Amino acid sequence: MKKSSKRFTISTEAKNSHGFRVRTEGVDLTDFRKNPLLLWMHQRPKGERSDEILPLGYWADIEVKDGKITGVPMFDESDPFAMKIYNKVENGTIKMASAGLKPGTFKTEGADKWLWNSSIQEGSLCDIGSNKEALGVALYNEENELVKLADFEQTFKTKSNTMKSLELPADAVLPLLKLNEGANAADAHEAILKLVTTSNNQAIEIVNLKQEKTDLKKELDDLKKADESTKITALVDKAVEDRKITADQKASMIKLAESNYDSAKSYLESLTPAPTVASQTGKGGDAAKELMKLSWQELDAQGKLIQLKEENFEGFKEKFKEEFKTEYK
Repeated sequence: MKKSSKRFTISTEAKNSHGFRVRTEGVDLTDFRKNPLLLWMHQRPKGERSDEILPLGYWADIEVKDGKITGVPMFDESDPFAMKIYNKVENGTIKMASAGLKPGTFKTEGADKWLWNSSIQEGSLCDIGSNKEALGVALYNEENELVKLADFEQTFKTKSNTMKSLELPADAVLPLLKLNEGANAADAHEAILKLVTTSNNQAIEIVNLKQEKTDLKKELDDLKKADESTKITALVDKAVEDRKITADQKASMIKLAESNYDSAKSYLESLTPAPTVASQTGKGGDAAKELMKLSWQELDAQGKLIQLKEENFEGFKEKFKEEFKTEYK
């Protein structure tokens, strides 16, 4: 037997495709724990055809927790079809399980209809996207025959024109289809079609919401990347301006900042600005002193602000502060 890496929800108390809720505490698991049958789409082989789908395996690690019944599928490695389903489970193609329940009693609480007591016969894996019979829960009658939507319609055509001819108790079925006693086959057929249409519309809505979520996440990621890129460019440009790195080093420093911004920032802050040509040759001494005698306006008018900045950066910052009443950054 091959154990799946996925844990499936077999039954919950959420409203299912039949329109009612299953009370988890009311599900009898005694027989199921003894024989936790794992089927495909609730198909039970009867030995009538050579191509019948046999049980896929069994359920392991069955848990009842937080209003849910869950389990891990164990697949029969000797069955090629079972292994096909195993592969689809592992790659995420098949994601849904369905409980096959034998109903006991139904109960109404407020606006909700509950299958209050039941027993679980089997748990199936389902491809809900392509088969309307792959419901969130399947029901069996007293003869252990699966009750499907097609069974409802056939019952109306061959037995009676009232809901009382269904294999489930009429007092349970009528509220589920929101029909009054005495409803005929056409009424039931229309109600069932509405349920199927609603289910399909909800499935489409879920797909659209997932796509919207993906698009919004991508948009947010793009904005974060743009903001990060702007911050990195400003950091490196400032280092070039402060003569801590050369223009040729800019590209490599941007790559470093992209991989680790904080490390790049710390590294650049630790660097000492390169000296100006004037300070290295000693040509700026007396000239710089003369420039300091001029005001900011005079320096600007004579086009000597850049000269002062190169030859006496501290003096340039002092003139800037005198003129604008703030520190030069």
